[in-house]
Formats: sequence, C-alpha cells, structure tokens
Amino acid sequence: MNKILIIVFMIIGLVSCTQTKEEKMQESITNELLQRMDDPSKFQFVSMEINKIFTVGERKKVMNEERLKRVTELGTTEAIEQTKKEIEFLKFKDDNMEGVYYVKFIARGSNKFGAIIKATYSATVLNDDNRTVVHFKQMN
Repeated sequence: MNKILIIVFMIIGLVSCTQTKEEKMQESITNELLQRMDDPSKFQFVSMEINKIFTVGERKKVMNEERLKRVTELGTTEAIEQTKKEIEFLKFKDDNMEGVYYVKFIARGSNKFGAIIKATYSATVLNDDNRTVVHFKQMN
C-alpha cells in the first residue's frame, strides 16, 4: 500500500511541475519584460493572447539567408541576432510543426515617474523548449 501511495505522489508531482505551452510562453515574455522595466517589483500580468501561429515551413520562406543578408546591411545588431537565432532554430525542424508564435501581452507596471500604467507588447516566440522570445516591443 505504501509503495502505491509513493508512486501516486511521484506521478502527481511530475504532472504538477509540467508547464503548458502558454504558461512557459508567459514566463519567458515576463522575464523579457522584467529586464526592461524601471521598477520590476511593480510588474503585474494582465493577459496574453497568441495572435498568429506560423509553421516552420511558413517561417523558413521568410527567415532565410537572404533575409539575414538584408538585415545585416540595414538592421541593428539586435535585429541581426534575432534573425540568426530564428534561422538557427528553424534549420533542422520539420516544416509542418508549429514554429513561431506572434503574441500580444498586456501588463501593468510603473513608468519613470512612478505612475502605474498598463501597456501592450508584441512578442515573437520560438516553439522551443524554453519558448525563447526573439523579438519584443511595446505597442503603446
């Protein structure tokens, strides 16, 4: 009987530690946002919505060596690194799998003057184990 209880508790523990895709995405975007905030202690999650899901095949048509060449000629270091990271992720993935998510993220925090504000952000997130954020910007 004790062995069965131990096994049940182990299974419950494993299941409860597993995050959903959306939870991991929220965590990754939150971490990205906290790095940019004036006062991270004021952060409050409001909502998250996946606006668009691209397959690996769809993204490979856009994110390729030609795009990297153009971004290198015109872009910033940040844009170049984002493009490289996404191309590297897509390189060995199956074309039919979910590859990249466009996400709308709303959070509250304080601005430079200490006032509490609600802001909307867009994020591009890879479908890797960490739900890596490759692009992030404030929309309003």
